[in-house]
Amino acid sequence: MQSILKALVITHLSFALSLPGTGGPGFGTYKDKVTLQRKLPAMAHLPGVTFKVRVTSRESLSEVSHDLGALLETELLKDDSHLRAEETSPSTIIACQVIEFSHPQPTVTQKPQLAMGKNAPRTQAYKRITGALTVAFQAKTASGQTLISNNVIAKYDEEFDSAGNDSSHGVTGTLQSTWQHITGKAGNEDLNPPTDDELRARLMQQVVRKIAEHLVNTNEVLEVYLAKNKGALDEGDKQAQAGLWQRALETYETAPPLPKPVDDAYRLYDIGVAYEALAYAAQDDKTAMKFLDEAAINYGKAVDAKPAEKYFLEPQKRIETAIAHYKELEETKRPKAAETVPPTSSSAGSASAAKAAAKALNNAQVIAMVKSGMAEDTVVQAIRGAKNASFDLSEGGQQELASNGVSNQVLSAMKARAAHRTVAAK
Repeated sequence: MQSILKALVITHLSFALSLPGTGGPGFGTYKDKVTLQRKLPAMAHLPGVTFKVRVTSRESLSEVSHDLGALLETELLKDDSHLRAEETSPSTIIACQVIEFSHPQPTVTQKPQLAMGKNAPRTQAYKRITGALTVAFQAKTASGQTLISNNVIAKYDEEFDSAGNDSSHGVTGTLQSTWQHITGKAGNEDLNPPTDDELRARLMQQVVRKIAEHLVNTNEVLEVYLAKNKGALDEGDKQAQAGLWQRALETYETAPPLPKPVDDAYRLYDIGVAYEALAYAAQDDKTAMKFLDEAAINYGKAVDAKPAEKYFLEPQKRIETAIAHYKELEETKRPKAAETVPPTSSSAGSASAAKAAAKALNNAQVIAMVKSGMAEDTVVQAIRGAKNASFDLSEGGQQELASNGVSNQVLSAMKARAAHRTVAAK
């Protein structure tokens, strides 16, 4: 197998020379790395210093619920050293319910491949592995007051060729993965298809991280790659590695754009990294959101210019998660003035209530957005950002939503929005 892989790389060496890091801008064989401290503020304030995690599920998912509870407890203790787990009289009870865990059988498809000779196979088998985990959680005080509740979802969707290389990001990703297999520069978990246990562990870790970000201030250490190129990019990279992010940003932004969009994509990517670093170092939420938005714009431009570059995709997802976090945080702090009826006459009060209800986002509007073909994430953001919402989440209301194509993710956002309204009204 090793000889076959080496032959593949040698045969297509001329093609690989045109890939990033072999002459033009890119990440290179020896990648420049920086460490970011990804700080996200909690969305709820936990009273006291003790907590208890309780996880329930249907019987078939009992093993998942048991492991999830242990992982969440460990994560919370790691993120906040003042907290401690308490079984008897906790200040906060964190109740979780495993709603769904899916790991369908991998799907195998045949796709064309680069032929190495007359008798070489023209197609190759590709295995796609998917999985998802959905968990509902609610944090309550000892007296029963709801502090926060939401549904979180973790997903996995990757494709691998018959040699075990991750091919989810096209030919570039396959060749880079193949080379790492040969040189031994990456671990099994980075390249090979995950086992059932590994996939479940990944999904649980994602869910646990998302729940923790709601309940405590989190500080995650990230290793991020910087794109390289002679001149401004390399100069900015040195400044970034020294922690001088504002100077690095100025260096990247004032550099003349490279003539080819596929090359300038790497400069835009580095600009995105600089803005992301500044966001995590910001002293207030408003400034952090401003920098995160700028990071998202530049990461998006980089992906649009060169969608095949796999190192562009993860930062974009990471930024989208951070932006969603801050928007949800903003929503929890926003006064619900529109929902308050002034104490006037009964007729004026009825008119004000009717006016507020008319402006509130409701089931019909959500269904209309879904049927219009609007992206699921956009619908979720609209729900989270709505100034006022009045959803029918009764059993009948949820059945109507489901029958009209409203997904579980959108429904979860509606429930979270309704929960925030309920807490604010108390």
